[in-house]
Amino acid sequence: MNKIQWLEWAKESFDRAKSLGKPILLDITGSWCHWCHVMDNTSYSDPAIIDLVNKNFIPVRVDTDKRPDVNRRYNMGGWPTTAFLDNEGRIITGGTYIPPEQLREVLRSVLDFYGTNKGKVASKLQPTRIPQAKDEALSDKITKDIATTVAVNFDIDYGGFGFEPKFPHTEALEYALLRYRYHGEKEMLTVVTKTLDKMGNGGVYDRVEQGFFRYSTTRDWSIPHFEKMAEDNAKLLAVYLHAFQLTGRPLYRDRAEGIVKYVNSSLADLEKGGFFGSQNADEEYYKLDLSGRKTRKTPAVDRTLYTNYNSLLISSFFLSSIVLDRPELGKFAIKSLDRVLALPADGRVPFHYWREEEGVKLNGLLVDYGQMLHSLLDAYEYSSKRAYLEKAITIADDSIEKLDDKTSGGFYDIPIEDSNLGELRIRDKPIDENSIMANGLLRLSWLLERTDYAAIAGKALGLFNADYERYGVTGASYALALDSYINGPIGITIIAPPKSKESAAFKAGALKLYPGRRYVRYLDPTKDLDQIGRLGFDAQKAPVAYVCAGKTCGPPINDPSKIDSTLSSMLGP
Repeated sequence: MNKIQWLEWAKESFDRAKSLGKPILLDITGSWCHWCHVMDNTSYSDPAIIDLVNKNFIPVRVDTDKRPDVNRRYNMGGWPTTAFLDNEGRIITGGTYIPPEQLREVLRSVLDFYGTNKGKVASKLQPTRIPQAKDEALSDKITKDIATTVAVNFDIDYGGFGFEPKFPHTEALEYALLRYRYHGEKEMLTVVTKTLDKMGNGGVYDRVEQGFFRYSTTRDWSIPHFEKMAEDNAKLLAVYLHAFQLTGRPLYRDRAEGIVKYVNSSLADLEKGGFFGSQNADEEYYKLDLSGRKTRKTPAVDRTLYTNYNSLLISSFFLSSIVLDRPELGKFAIKSLDRVLALPADGRVPFHYWREEEGVKLNGLLVDYGQMLHSLLDAYEYSSKRAYLEKAITIADDSIEKLDDKTSGGFYDIPIEDSNLGELRIRDKPIDENSIMANGLLRLSWLLERTDYAAIAGKALGLFNADYERYGVTGASYALALDSYINGPIGITIIAPPKSKESAAFKAGALKLYPGRRYVRYLDPTKDLDQIGRLGFDAQKAPVAYVCAGKTCGPPINDPSKIDSTLSSMLGP
């Protein structure tokens, strides 16, 4: 055999390891990952290694984007991850990229160890740490603590957080913008503007084909790692647009336009709708100017549709449509969302990914429930179509049924039926995914006056009140959700006949506002009389809008241009 006979992460692979008494070689790779390709072309192409692995190991290969649940538990510091497991899935040893000479030695030492310690392996992994809430009410002390963490870790010279390698940490930037907008903290605006200026003018932005590379290998953002990811560009598109809304700086609009241009040219399925996952790193290609690139093959694109990444880009395209005044982007976002919803023949969403040759795979991950919930609510706000709100309710209820811990609170990352192999036998409650889910439930709670959704969100957020500090700047996603829970929304209720020009004018005025904390709901003055009455509003005044900050509501607004000024007067200086 001239290549390693890779198997999938599946019960059959583990059963084979048990029946043959062999250890498992787990390779976690990524289609976009440069060093994964290097390892394929060096270590995994070495005849001695191929022979050793095929004869003595059960080789299992996992794509990190397709199996985030496996990656969360087994990643050993980056990609590729090269992990050696016993046949129960416990880690023996491992690392990242291992060159051929060293890998030959590691393979032999693992075999020697396994031969004498079979059945006695204690996993080298830290056990999955399920958070335990402390008996203390959620308060703005936590959000202030996380704001301090963001400020302390800010690199005042080059923007961003910490030293090299440097990642965008968009959630921290989003939280800093929120602190500036609603607490007047100008130092938090500096965190954002310094970072976006340095990134937007640095080597991590592709000046030729636009879009951002994944991260910088240097502190000053000058030398990128050259893969381009749907996830990163979706999040950076949103934060550049939000920063443009609050500052009006032309650079931020330009970079947002650039990201849209890159996504449309390389990651969007313009014919059918939907967004592809990533584009490979190719250092030699990306160092060339436009004429030089035209002589080379374009780096490969992973044409998989991932629900979580599609949801992020769909939401960012809705925002782009509004802020950049480009209606075609909103239409494409709707087209993409409708396609994702229609892909499963049985209608079961969320699935995790889809490929032409595989169909839909892996149902019911928390990361997909949370991101899809937000994209559906964004579609409802953008289109005012009740069908997207109804689908959001279905998604929320399904996630609560299948993933919510009814006893301790919080959401598990995988459904119980997938909790059956190796470290997946212990279900995790990740802070980032729980925060996204909680924030979605808080949006639904306000839209529908459903206090049960808010209670479930609060219980999930309460789970992390004891150890949020250990997450550092990555705790910003938690702070964003907690801010919504503590302060309540900036809620805009539009009461007008659907499809009327008055309804469209109010909608346009509402959606132009910075979306941090801002929710929009549409009520029909003839069909929604009960809810209008419960809210204390007057259907007789339709067409009309009401703006509420938390539980305080302003006077009825009959002129859509007055929405912004009404909110400003309510929030004060």
